[in-house]
Amino acid sequence: MKPHRIRIALTALGVLAFALTLVSPASAFIRLTRANATNTGVVQAHWLDSALPLTSVINPINGDINALTALGIVQASAQSWQDINTSFLTVNAVQYTGAPGQLLPALDAGDGQNSMFFDTPGANFAAGSGVIAFVRSTIDLTDGHTLDADMVFNDHEFYCSTSSPALTPAPPGQISVDLQSVVTHEYGHYFGLDHTSIANATMIPFIIGDTRQRSLELDDRAGNSAIYPESAARGLSPGAADFAATTGTVTGTVVSGFDGSAIFGAHVEAFLLSNPTAANEISAISGELTVRNGQGDYKIYGLPPGDYAIAIIPLDGIHTIAADANVGGIFNGIDINFEPEFWNGAGESGNGFHDNPNDFTPVTVGAGANAANIAFITNTYAGRVEIAQYGAFENFVTFRNTGYLVKRFDLPFTPPFTVTKVSFPTFTFNGVPATFLSVRLCELDTATGLPNLASPLLQIAPYAGSPNGVNDIPIDLTITQADKVLFWALQFPGLPPSFPNNFPFLRMDFLDLERGLFANDYNINLAGVGGTIVDRNLAISMTCQMGASDLTPIAGPSGLGANRRASTVRYSWLNELYSGEIPIKRADGFPMFGAQVFDHMQLVRRLPSGLLQVASIGQQGNGSITIPSVAVPAGPTFFFVQAIDKYGHKSITSNTTITGFNEDADEPNGRASATEATLLPLPTVDRPETYSPAGDQDYFRVDAQEGDVIEASAASTGQDGRNDQDLVMFLYENGEVVAFDDDSNGGLNPKLSFTVPPRRGMAKIRSFYILVTDIRGSSLIPLGVPQVRIPPTYKLSANVVVGGGLARIGNPVEADGFAFRNTGPNPANPQAKLIYVLPRSGGSSYGVKLRIYDVNGRMVRKLVDSAQPSGPHVAVWDGTDDGGRGIASGHYFARIEAGQYSQKVGITILK
Repeated sequence: MKPHRIRIALTALGVLAFALTLVSPASAFIRLTRANATNTGVVQAHWLDSALPLTSVINPINGDINALTALGIVQASAQSWQDINTSFLTVNAVQYTGAPGQLLPALDAGDGQNSMFFDTPGANFAAGSGVIAFVRSTIDLTDGHTLDADMVFNDHEFYCSTSSPALTPAPPGQISVDLQSVVTHEYGHYFGLDHTSIANATMIPFIIGDTRQRSLELDDRAGNSAIYPESAARGLSPGAADFAATTGTVTGTVVSGFDGSAIFGAHVEAFLLSNPTAANEISAISGELTVRNGQGDYKIYGLPPGDYAIAIIPLDGIHTIAADANVGGIFNGIDINFEPEFWNGAGESGNGFHDNPNDFTPVTVGAGANAANIAFITNTYAGRVEIAQYGAFENFVTFRNTGYLVKRFDLPFTPPFTVTKVSFPTFTFNGVPATFLSVRLCELDTATGLPNLASPLLQIAPYAGSPNGVNDIPIDLTITQADKVLFWALQFPGLPPSFPNNFPFLRMDFLDLERGLFANDYNINLAGVGGTIVDRNLAISMTCQMGASDLTPIAGPSGLGANRRASTVRYSWLNELYSGEIPIKRADGFPMFGAQVFDHMQLVRRLPSGLLQVASIGQQGNGSITIPSVAVPAGPTFFFVQAIDKYGHKSITSNTTITGFNEDADEPNGRASATEATLLPLPTVDRPETYSPAGDQDYFRVDAQEGDVIEASAASTGQDGRNDQDLVMFLYENGEVVAFDDDSNGGLNPKLSFTVPPRRGMAKIRSFYILVTDIRGSSLIPLGVPQVRIPPTYKLSANVVVGGGLARIGNPVEADGFAFRNTGPNPANPQAKLIYVLPRSGGSSYGVKLRIYDVNGRMVRKLVDSAQPSGPHVAVWDGTDDGGRGIASGHYFARIEAGQYSQKVGITILK
């Protein structure tokens, strides 16, 4: 069949400027799946037939509306799920009266009662968290059946509106939400559903600022019916329809166009061609069956008969609402690198230049039938490079009142090449187009270091963007100049009286800059004056096509950090992309061809003109560059690194580290030496310090003698849950770590109390050095990305208690100098932090193997398998296996082998 071409607005992750996120156990029409207790497959969250009709005891007392009105709304929300005629789910939502057998509704997994209540004081919600409501479910992981589910509404920060379609304005200090929409959504989780990517469906992972989510969409109904399917075999209820007999399914696989491997975590959607609207879409996520057989299988349930276009969308936070940040269980943490595309039948190919992603072959679905073998091969494009310098964005958006938000693109590619498109996801609260006064492609104005807004290369004015999706703007601009700098500028209108309705928002990487800060975003007023934004990365990308495939550069380095020393500044970066000086992949994702293509690294800085200047050249394979302090300009300066191949082709720049920005008065104190480390007056109480620049290592000296107790702590200040510091502290003597701590002081703050042991042949007064740094600094976590922290400040306290006796706070190192500890909270959620110390007495380098095992001794994850120098190290386990799949809650062991040293520690993961 001749392929068709279609352009459908693929949905994007819905996030709100006010963080109106919903917390739940998990993810989509896709059913709520979890790896089972033995990690041999997945289980589907569901209630047993014997639990139906499912009793839900409601305490309707709240601070906003009449309790009887609230009761009626909660009951109507539950009833809407029961009214699905293809589902046998039944609900008994009753009011709490204190009758025999009833308990006061509460979040209590052990009380045997499913509850719903309003939290007026906000006791179950962190202040300013933006969480409207959540469901806490307890699931038996042997077969997935739910044991208990409780729902709570944040009646402290959110106002229960009952008006339609416009919401009742909230009183000061609260935000108005439609109560029925919220409770209907949460009941979906109650019954076993996760979030969906279908716009306007009840189970999208955010609440829209109107009442449209009160009604269930096809996707919601199909999801519920897939768990509780009505069937003739079980005896149909009055007015019911056999789910399997009246709807069809689509099954297939998703594999990589690069190497044919199974794709775990492709989001799959079916669009009804006769009416391709959200009301006729159904979603699924591949991976449930992948856990079982590794083939990239997916299955879409509940499709009414008709012809469909089937599309795959990565769970990378850009192209789908059901991004990994909003997907739980086995899908948590997935980040898949491929473009959205439709299935193209016989034309399906890994060559994206021939297999147009917008071409599709219709798939006919019949009642009671399965359309099988809808097999995707993800598109690949030799020589196509996307500059997307941001991480996964979360449920937050950004804007400004008039003026511009701007993304900078440094184009280091060998000309000629073509800029093909700019992409950016936008959002509006009420589903109208995200209309900007203009969008512009601009060149660099070297007089200001900012974009030349007055003379754009391309301008669209006004521009009506997607209300909830990705905008692809064709550019088709040939670049003939090396090291070209371009900007994409979005001009915002003034705030309307209806704000936030009818206003455009732009998505961003904000809460956790896991790839670091790139410093390529600007906030500029109407006069063209502004500066760099240093606490977020805007989700705007640019795609370029190289003039020839062999001009494609090396994949760019990452993890840049800096540390000031007495007369030098040391810049270091991650070297994981380079093995034996041969890069593993090119910037277009293809493996490198030939040998020894990597030549060197170069350190560059951004000049006031906006141009980049080479500051130093690094030797081949060296993971750091050290330059004299006099060569580092005064004041804030952005530094980056680039990889250069033997032909002179430059990679995209790394993340940034900013020197001269909020550095404390004790700098430079970047080494454990008597002349460089800051000698602390004792006692030191709340001494103001900063973690700056990214990668900073702060050393402090205290002197003590045998029997004294060294006390030290560091407490971050001004933290707000947005890219916060995670400080760690090490205590050194003669270059060896003798004690360390991660977060014994509460939150993310370390604290030590160490008794000085006797040492033969040592002077009576001995010098000890305290290292304070961010745990993601590159010297501790080989694959961690040093962070630009806002704010970077912390308070340091230290004292030496003379003859203080035996003390043990933190983690003292044993006499042989080796230590291995699980220093994070245990049980851990969502990650465990493992700190280990390799003593210098055992050599300067160790072959380290660090692996995670389950209680049956099966290896789950290989964290470290490389040579590492002596000293302290940190490994972070995010609760996934080697395939990137989330593991089940339970007990695990971390085992390290390093030379003559071997040890294991226990880890408990809760999800």
